Amino acid sequence: MTNTDVKNTPFFSVVIPTRNRVDLFKKALSSVLSQTFTNFEVIVVNDGSDEESLEAYKQFEKEAPPNVYFRYQRKRPNGHGQSYSMNTGALVGTGKYLCFLDDDDEWVDTEHLARAYESISDSEGTVDAYYTNQTAVFVDGVVKQGPIWLEDLAVRLQHKQSDVQGTMVVSVPELLESHGFAHLNCSIIRRELYLSINGMDENIRWECDRDLYLRTLDRADTILYNPCVVSRHLIPDTSKKENMTTMVNMLEKRLYQVTVFQKGALLLKRSSLRTYCLAYLGFIYQHITHELLSTNRVKEASLYASKALACRFSIKWLVFTYWLKTKALLS
Repeated sequence: MTNTDVKNTPFFSVVIPTRNRVDLFKKALSSVLSQTFTNFEVIVVNDGSDEESLEAYKQFEKEAPPNVYFRYQRKRPNGHGQSYSMNTGALVGTGKYLCFLDDDDEWVDTEHLARAYESISDSEGTVDAYYTNQTAVFVDGVVKQGPIWLEDLAVRLQHKQSDVQGTMVVSVPELLESHGFAHLNCSIIRRELYLSINGMDENIRWECDRDLYLRTLDRADTILYNPCVVSRHLIPDTSKKENMTTMVNMLEKRLYQVTVFQKGALLLKRSSLRTYCLAYLGFIYQHITHELLSTNRVKEASLYASKALACRFSIKWLVFTYWLKTKALLS
């Protein structure tokens, strides 16, 4: 099979959701179109942009290459959300594999898709997911120190055999040893599998990518990992309310995290994933405890301390929980 197959069916569908960020979107799209591999389509999902921005998007659409397709969603005050937009793109895409890119981020490796194509095509089994790495930068250009996503696996798995692209087959337990998870910018998922798990959870507006990651691992048989850094993630400016990260406060974000890990602990089939989710749920409850305590909400803090203890027992946290309960009673 060559770069462009005889049926002209794209191997990859690259989904880019966007809303009111025309200039940033253009950079993101340009980074995709700079790939040396050309057998892909781009599905741009416009999530109800304002009138002025919408006009700019439609003008740009007229000049876009023929493999870039635009979908326009009805306007809502806060948009339909990333998950809804990703699912729209996945549904209308025709590629065998789905790739994703946020409209304020960019791919920095022009060989990303070429490398992924070679490793996926040469694999003995049908590849369900292919993961890579990225860097994160603040708005002032300073790089955030990691590990954040799957960067630490490069060292943990350096003993494993890899193909000529540097790609290796990895297991779910190996991936769970990582500090983090695969960001959407670094994820390539077989479209059939994505649709079979109903794609992104449209009720989750923060860490929806972690939820997808966990559910993908639960259903995947063959998973590939390449340690290359393929993308750059722009850490949102917290002074602006233009994306899902900055539109919700910290406790609201924690509630989304609770949803992600409760779902995993209850619904995933792999016991290793359920155990992982339960442990992380304990961490989230610990964070909520400290955040409530910082605002003198002692009684609520003691409640969440108990939840954390139930999920992830330790003597130190047991002592802290009883101290907190005593303080709550006295108050």
